[in-house]
Amino acid sequence: MILEQEGDEFLCASGVHAYRDFELFLINAPDEMYPTALEALVIALDTFLRVEPDFYGPPPADGFSGRFKNAVNEVFSQERVAWKMVEHQMVEMKSQELHEALVEPALRLIHDVRFARVDAAYRKALEELSRGDGADAVTDSGTALQELLTELGCEGNQLGDLIKSARKKRILAAHDASTLDSLEKAMHWVAADRSETGDSHYASDASREDAWLIVHIVGAFIVRLASGEKRSSA
Repeated sequence: MILEQEGDEFLCASGVHAYRDFELFLINAPDEMYPTALEALVIALDTFLRVEPDFYGPPPADGFSGRFKNAVNEVFSQERVAWKMVEHQMVEMKSQELHEALVEPALRLIHDVRFARVDAAYRKALEELSRGDGADAVTDSGTALQELLTELGCEGNQLGDLIKSARKKRILAAHDASTLDSLEKAMHWVAADRSETGDSHYASDASREDAWLIVHIVGAFIVRLASGEKRSSA
């Protein structure tokens, strides 16, 4: 899975068994690839257990992958590592309170099959954020917001049009729309900057801190809006 994602022929060493290659990768890979390795382990474990459900015997109450994720999170907590595994994804935390209030609920809400496109875009935003790619994180979070508003029945091809539609449908209150208008401007700024440089890898773009703020604001709106509750207009 990692090779497919990265487009490489081997992870760490050519000419060795796949298991050994992965073992060496865990030991020697750059720090930024370690979350990817842990995600791959959880996905592979769940995939294997679907194919061979009786291989390990009856699973524990939290499942084999659940037990592994809990162990990973416990080690990170003990070592004061600001990461947490949620579902099948490693998520960087700068604030435990924000993480528990926004990111975890957002990921669990959009895990619903109705929000598959929202889920894919928001998880990608978190992944880009963990890699330090602020501009792509902002772009993907904007995509997640657009997909969410579209799924909720809003109309329009641009985020601004979707926000206006959401307000008319009372999915957004006036103060919600004002906040999202500001968010849209920030996303336009990133897109314009990347367009001017002609290469997203060298854009001055959003800093990691800028992107962290925007991604978490989007997470807050996902938590608020995914319920589909009508909001009174102000």
